[in-house]
Amino acid sequence: MMNPADNAGQLAAEADVIALLQDDRVKAAREHVGRLWRNAWADAIPDEVVPGIESMLDEYLANWLFKAAASDSQHPRFVRNFMPPHSWHGHDVPGTRTGGDNPDNIYRLAGVAHGTRYRVTGRPVGREPANVSFTLVGDYGTSVTIATIESHMLERRPDGSFVLTIDDEPAGARRNHMTTAPHVKFLYVRDSMEDWEHETPFALEIERLGEPSTAPLSREEMAQAAVFRAREDVPLYFWFQSTFINMRLNSWKFLPANRGTGGLVTQALGRGYFDLGPDNAVIIDCEPAGAAYCAIELSNWLFQSLDADRITSSLNRGQCTPCADGRLRAVISRRDPGVANWLDCGGFSRVMMMLRWQGLPPEPPRGGPGFTARLVPLADLRGALPGDMRWLTARERDEQRAARKAAFARRYALNAQTNMETGGSQPR
Repeated sequence: MMNPADNAGQLAAEADVIALLQDDRVKAAREHVGRLWRNAWADAIPDEVVPGIESMLDEYLANWLFKAAASDSQHPRFVRNFMPPHSWHGHDVPGTRTGGDNPDNIYRLAGVAHGTRYRVTGRPVGREPANVSFTLVGDYGTSVTIATIESHMLERRPDGSFVLTIDDEPAGARRNHMTTAPHVKFLYVRDSMEDWEHETPFALEIERLGEPSTAPLSREEMAQAAVFRAREDVPLYFWFQSTFINMRLNSWKFLPANRGTGGLVTQALGRGYFDLGPDNAVIIDCEPAGAAYCAIELSNWLFQSLDADRITSSLNRGQCTPCADGRLRAVISRRDPGVANWLDCGGFSRVMMMLRWQGLPPEPPRGGPGFTARLVPLADLRGALPGDMRWLTARERDEQRAARKAAFARRYALNAQTNMETGGSQPR
């Protein structure tokens, strides 16, 4: 199966980022960003996350380097971001997890500008993701939403392919059109997958129509943009984190829609903030409500996903063993409780939980999306769950993890043609 993320533009962006990590200004920004974050956290940092702070700061900064590498609106390219560290094509790609990244998503960014016209062509590669969203965002933090189109809204050709147009004019009679605003920065794509083994992100290409108004961004310009935005957006990303850590411990809430707070404004959200001992658990009971995509994921106190390739720190509807009543039930705990739908805390006691519903129908069934959470002793867990919940042996748990790791690895699969043709990227 072809991997749409393995392309010359992505490899060139990775080469840019790897080179920028050696820039003295970038290194200085990394130290400054560290001071800003520590000042924001003050005395609130739990001891258990202290060993991971340096890695979190590295990934935070690398995220902005990738955004800078994706930001050239006159010579656009799709660049994958918000990923764990990994190796492919003979080089190490730094991790970029920050701001509550979703392990089910392939995140891609392409720079766009008001007053410039673009054409995006897309096609499915095998089984397409459960939900794909295309969002024009007005900031580097990808939190200011200008417009969103989701995959179920697209007009398609018989083979599933489509063309999306972007410019500063109203859509009028045009289908699959997005209108920019003066502050637009990126086209932000989220391919949300419920079946990691078979679903594949769309193959996407973006083309600027007309002559470019500037030369391609140099690494010098990328470095300047990255260090400025990484510093300036610490308050924004601290705010994201604060929406969880300012909750009462062992509490949860449902947000019917994210409108007005940025991000993917068409989704409904659930949040939870838990402090778990070794002998207790939280039961999550969720109504999928006919959503195209529904999932639960855990983050550490630093608001990073938890090595989701090797542990079940996230579970979507396709990964859960369903109950007969159609509801999703999962158990959050530090120790393996034996239930198939286990959300593994990765050894942490303080965890943030996020529930996402995307592609909701106009009239969601069964009362619409929603969830409940209940703290119970592990010893009482079996009696607190429905009788049709599935339980695993130790061997079955190992098999579950192995299958998960293999499915996640598809994101780094190499295309033979790309491997032969690129062989490395040239400085810009």
